[in-house]
Amino acid sequence: MKYGDFASIVQLGVGLHIGTAVLQLYGEIGAEPLVRALSRIRTSIDDLDQARGREARDEYEQLASDYEIFKIRLFNEYKNYIKINSLVASTLFVLLVAIAFKNDDPIEGEWMMVTIPIVAMAFLPALATLGSLWFDASRLANALKVRADALEQRVLRLGLVPR
Repeated sequence: MKYGDFASIVQLGVGLHIGTAVLQLYGEIGAEPLVRALSRIRTSIDDLDQARGREARDEYEQLASDYEIFKIRLFNEYKNYIKINSLVASTLFVLLVAIAFKNDDPIEGEWMMVTIPIVAMAFLPALATLGSLWFDASRLANALKVRADALEQRVLRLGLVPR
């Protein structure tokens, strides 16, 4: 086994860690059903008269505010993951340069154990980041979506009552 055999794995690891920038898209993609529900609620509330819609408006404002807090919290969490993944990507890049110089050298003796951390570093941090951010964001967005669905149902029932 030669050092060059690990070049592709390390290249993939660099790309994977740099590619975590797309994680920010979860805020737009994963929360889209919530955004659509908030939009429908806003439209339905606008159709209600002032007296009947007051409580629903207040609840909508609280829900919209909680959604804004969710976006800020997700962005702050995302920034921390970017720092971690950038550090790992930089380390992998330096390792890739070293591998390029030792490309045809065989891996011998104790150096064979170095291959395990190389493979682990190429994949595990990015997968842990993706899983953690996705789980946290899904949990928070789903809780907001449940509240939005319940509010939408109440607003629709209010709208069916004649003014």
